[in-house]
Amino acid sequence: MKNYYHIIIPFITISVMVLSSCQEEDPCPRCFEDVVTCKVNGKEWRSNCISNDPLFGCRAIDCHYSYNEEKGLSLEAGNSKNSSGLTLDQGSAWGGAKLGVNSIEQNEIRFINFNLTGNCSRLDSVDFSYKNYFILDKIDTTNYILEGRFGFKVYNNCGDTATITDGYFKTKFIF
Repeated sequence: MKNYYHIIIPFITISVMVLSSCQEEDPCPRCFEDVVTCKVNGKEWRSNCISNDPLFGCRAIDCHYSYNEEKGLSLEAGNSKNSSGLTLDQGSAWGGAKLGVNSIEQNEIRFINFNLTGNCSRLDSVDFSYKNYFILDKIDTTNYILEGRFGFKVYNNCGDTATITDGYFKTKFIF
């Protein structure tokens, strides 16, 4: 029987090199899950969507971002379990959202609690005495993914407040 080590060893070496060079690729590109999490008045909050509508369903997160000159961002996340949602709206009219720290102005952020009645459900007046922040950590224009952090305090005219802390999002966006 002939000795084929001179053929097998180079083949194994090349195979190992090729397989190890592919480790940077996402092993499951369709497994990406959009997420928005935070604490609302100290309680864990996470975007989710529960729908019994087979035709239209619902979306836990809706994100639009224009990464051209305008940098307009609209991020809306909802929680079907506790009838609430939050919005980060950094429209181009307000300076947009750029990589890094972004300022928060009035009408750009809000928390909605549908368990509150009438006009009280929208908590969209910003408490500027609180250290509000919105940081865009990553803009991936190849895979259309945004990642960032936020925290803010808002109130309504009914006397309700919502302090949003430890906010984090990683979501696909439509441009």
